[in-house]
Amino acid sequence: MKEFLRNALRAAIIASIAVGVGLGVNLVSPRSIPWIYHARTEAVVGDVRIPFIDEKKAREFFDDAATVFLDARTEEDYRDGHVRGAHSLPEPELEARFAEVEPFLPPDARIILYCSGPDCDMAEKVAIFLAKMGRSNLMIMTAGFPAWKAAGYPVE
Repeated sequence: MKEFLRNALRAAIIASIAVGVGLGVNLVSPRSIPWIYHARTEAVVGDVRIPFIDEKKAREFFDDAATVFLDARTEEDYRDGHVRGAHSLPEPELEARFAEVEPFLPPDARIILYCSGPDCDMAEKVAIFLAKMGRSNLMIMTAGFPAWKAAGYPVE
């Protein structure tokens, strides 16, 4: 039993040293891991700020004629269900399909993009593309279509 306690103490000391070294390296590293996670609230492309909004905020703009919803998911996902009136601009086919969707995007339109939820980055990639194309009134619905549908908001 005495030997077990001695080995356990040694293991605890080694683990403590390893944790200390790891924390020290993290502290001085230029790419350190943050101690507390803060969710991003926007994406920035040049001088264009693209706020991240939830489905409730997106719903506030739904009935405004100046608002266009863009679905950045795959065409198959779009066919399975989407925000009512949304146009499909799948991120994987972005450049090829943009010409089809562009006529539905007036220069002064508020464009709300979405995909499949917080772990999906397709809406952000499409928003970055649109910002580079000169669009500036962009928003990303971070919770995506699943949250919109779960809230009982209009779908097709």
